[in-house]
Parts: sequence; structure tokens; C-alpha cells
Amino acid sequence: MKRLKYNFKSKLADSKFIRSIVKFWRWKSNVSKLKYLLFVYLLVVLISSLLLFSPWAQNPKEEHLGYIGSLFTAASAFSDTGLVVTTTFRQWNDFGQAIIAILILSGGIGIFALKFFIINFIFGKKSSSLGEMKLVQGERGGTDTDKIAQIIISSVKFLFICIFVFSIALTIYFYFASPMNTTGINELLKNSNDGNNFQSPQYNFSLSLKFGIFHTISAINNAGFDIISGFSLMPYYQNYFLQICFIILLVIGGLGYPTIYDFACYFKHKMRNEKKPYNFSLFTKVSLVTYVLVFLVGFVIAISFETSTHNDPFSIWNRFYVPDEYNKQYIEWFKNGKDFSNLSTELKPYIYEGNEMYGNWFDKTFATLFTSFSTRSAGFATVDVKNFTPGSTFVFIFMMIIGSAPASTGGGIRTTTFALIIMGIWRVIFGIPRVRMFKRAINQDTVNMSSQILAIALILIIIASLVLFTSFDVSGGVITTLPTNEDNYVTFSAQNIVFEVASAFGTTGLSSGVTSKLNYASQLMLILVMFIGQFGISSTLLVWARKKNGKRTYEYIDADIAIG
Repeated sequence: MKRLKYNFKSKLADSKFIRSIVKFWRWKSNVSKLKYLLFVYLLVVLISSLLLFSPWAQNPKEEHLGYIGSLFTAASAFSDTGLVVTTTFRQWNDFGQAIIAILILSGGIGIFALKFFIINFIFGKKSSSLGEMKLVQGERGGTDTDKIAQIIISSVKFLFICIFVFSIALTIYFYFASPMNTTGINELLKNSNDGNNFQSPQYNFSLSLKFGIFHTISAINNAGFDIISGFSLMPYYQNYFLQICFIILLVIGGLGYPTIYDFACYFKHKMRNEKKPYNFSLFTKVSLVTYVLVFLVGFVIAISFETSTHNDPFSIWNRFYVPDEYNKQYIEWFKNGKDFSNLSTELKPYIYEGNEMYGNWFDKTFATLFTSFSTRSAGFATVDVKNFTPGSTFVFIFMMIIGSAPASTGGGIRTTTFALIIMGIWRVIFGIPRVRMFKRAINQDTVNMSSQILAIALILIIIASLVLFTSFDVSGGVITTLPTNEDNYVTFSAQNIVFEVASAFGTTGLSSGVTSKLNYASQLMLILVMFIGQFGISSTLLVWARKKNGKRTYEYIDADIAIG
């Protein structure tokens, strides 16, 4: 009997499975925490992509989505981006949508941050290993190593409270509220995909509950996924309470864990009625001021472009809805002075005074405001993003590249990086010896790193855009650069490609309609961009960084070179 047990143990120890586990644990103990973090992220995306690819997750009434499309959806959900190659509410059944929601939640809050919260707060574990703390810090903890546990527990607890409260509020709202929009948007929804492009949850409790939970998770994690329609939030174009709820959620998600913790400490300080004023951290001050300034400047410039554009029949401020087959007649009528008394029989049902597709000046202004907020890594849209003027589109590209705060649910180069770049330029112009912010001098290595992050981000966006250009019809793809017939106005330009890449890098999810038409190489490129956008340029560089070589005993002679 003992010999049998010994033989069984020896065979078990020699088995490939056990040897693989031993090798994995050895690799895990030797590999850097950031490499392990990236490995886990990739593993989660691969497993979830297989689940989404399976017939259990997809709607049997729709054409089965291939593996690359499923992989793209999983990567987009886990990176909290929101770019999709197919309509979420039609392609995936309840199981598939649940997988997407779980990916959004775990990717936004952070897998290891979520694990840390469950073990330490819910189950009451009082201590954690140094390795666990480093993993959590690398994922969401920021730079304050002494307060990692408090930052994670306070922030995740606050996020879950917000998810619970807003899920209830949105469920009630979806149940009772009627979708409010313009006649033009109604016609667009009705005439797209045989009218199967919107499902109203009104007076349907189960659907309202699903909408409330899913969209709260998506909004607070800045994901941009929706299960309302094929046009994001457009069916609720004039439901301002709903849009304000989304704005609050996406701002909370974009603040960053250290800022949430800072505000929690501030409110505790106020409740104790302490006379000494509370000092917010430098991180909170810089990220908040930059977030607000980028939004305000971007919004003002965008609204200026929109209101000053009078010659584009398809801009937000000018557009009337007409079916695609009447686009040629509509363009001619618009360019001939917009004479309402001289309309063809085909255009009369759609075009009349006061029936602009995007409503009155307040509707259009609020739509631009919402989109400006949405570029801060959110990805929800109440209008067709392609209808914004080239100037506004360029502004939104810039805002998406900046992204949200570090240690938040968003991506991009991050607000603090952008602030350091601007202050670095300010230092050079005015001859200031060091970058100073809020009565603090910033480490020069950090300032230099911020410039390097921007340079790498721009190089990445250029390379990714070049890959995506292969999806144009002139390169053998299906994205049209010229009208396919005289009446079809749906064409795309290089700016639309750059917009899509910037949206992926900022993990924003706003789309001009290009993503669903991309070839496989372009989709894989966007997956890489989304991962880097979520993981961060600096973290991505550190993953592949080698250990420092020993100091040389000699150095080359200094030289100089002319620069621009």
C-alpha cells in the first residue's frame, strides 16, 4: 500500500501538469510585478474572448461573430474603451452582455485592486504581502506607498456605493421615462436596420433593471458600452437628467483613486470640525485643475467651430435628416440658399423650419457639452460624431489623447503628464530654473519623462493610423473614401482614422463609424493601442525595461548637435 502511494506521488510529481505549475510559480516569483500584471490582463482577455466567441454568448438570430471580433470586444471591454465591431445590444445575449459588464468592472476597478478589496475589507484580512501591495500599487495605487491599502479600500468602497445608488436611480428612470428626441433622430432610428436599432425599457422592469446596472457600470468605468441602440444614447437625446447622471458617473470614474481618497479624507476632516484647513495632495490639485481646464478650453473651441460653420449641410448646427437616397437633393437645396418654399416633393416630409435634426440651439450646445465630457475617456454619444466639423473633431482628438487622471478608469497620456508638459514649456519660455506647481518643485526626471510619454504616444498613434489606412477602399479595404454612388454621402477621411486611433489610445470609445469596417490587421492594431492606453506608456516601458547595467569606468567625450 505504501509502495502504491509512493508510486502515485512520484508519478504525480513527474507529470507535465505539475511540472508546468512549478515552472509557472518559479516564473511568477522571479518576474517583475508589471510583467505579471500584463500577463494576467492578457490571460483574462483571451479567456473572455473564447467565452464571447462561443454560441452561448451570442444572439442566435444574428450572424455569428468571428474570433477576432470577439477578441476585439473583450479587449475593448476590459480596457474600458467602448469601440465595437458590432452592435452590442443585438449581437450578444444576456450571458454575453453579462461577460462584457464583468470585464468592464474588473478592468476599470482593477483585478488586483478588486481582489485586495474583497480579501482585506470584506473578509477582514489585516495584512498583505509586499508582492501584493506592489501589484495593487502598479495597477491603481499611485505613488503614495504608505497609503496604498487606505487608497484602494476607500476608493473601491466609494465606487461600489455609487454603482449601487445610480443603478437604482437609472433603473427607476428607464422604467418611467419616455425617450425624448427630435423628429429627425426618430426618423433615423426608424429607417436604420429595418427599425431594429432601439429597444425601449419603458414599463419593462427586467429590461430597465438590466439597463440601469449595465450602464452604471459602463459609465463609472468610462467604458462607453451601451445596450440601448446602435446609436449610443441618441434615443435619449433630450433626456437631460439621464445625461447629467452619466456625466457625474464618468467624472467620478475619471478622477483617479488617489483623488477619491483625498476627498474622503477631506470630508472626514470637515466632519471632525477641525480648525486647521485641509491640504489636498499635489496629485489631486494638478489632476483636477488640468481636467477642468482641458474640458473648458476644448468645449469653448468646439462650440466656436460648430456655431461658425454655415456651409456644411451635415454639421451638428445645420443638419436636417433625410434618407440616404435623397442626400444629393438635400445638398443641392442647402447650397442654393435653403429656401423652404422651394423644396422637392421627396424632401418636404423631412425638411421644414424648426425641424433641424439636432433641435434648437440649447439642444445642440448641450450635445457639444456632453461630447466634450465624453472625450475624457467616457465614449458615450448623443449625436453622430461624424457630424462634428473638422475643427471640433481635431479638438476632440487632442482631448482623447490627453485622457483622464492616472490611477483612474480612463486612459491616454493622463492629465498630470499634460500639465507637466505645459509647465515645462512655460519654464523654458520664461527661463525658470525648475518646474513649479502649487508651491512645489517637480523632479526634473519626472518632467523629462512626461515629454517622452507624449513623444511615444504620438509615434504610436502615427504607426497605428498607418496600419488602419490599409482598411481604405483604395488599399483594398471596405472603408469608402469616395461616394459609392451619387446619392450616398457616407465617406471617410484620414481624420476619421486618426480619431479612431486616438479614441482607442484614450480608451474613450467614441467612433465615427470606422471600427466596424476595419480589416483584421487594423483590429489587432487597435487592440494593442487600447492595451497600451489602459496600461499607460510609462508602465508599458517599464514592463520591457532591462535591469540597469553596471556603471562604466569610462565615458565618451561630450558633443552637441543642432535641434529644431
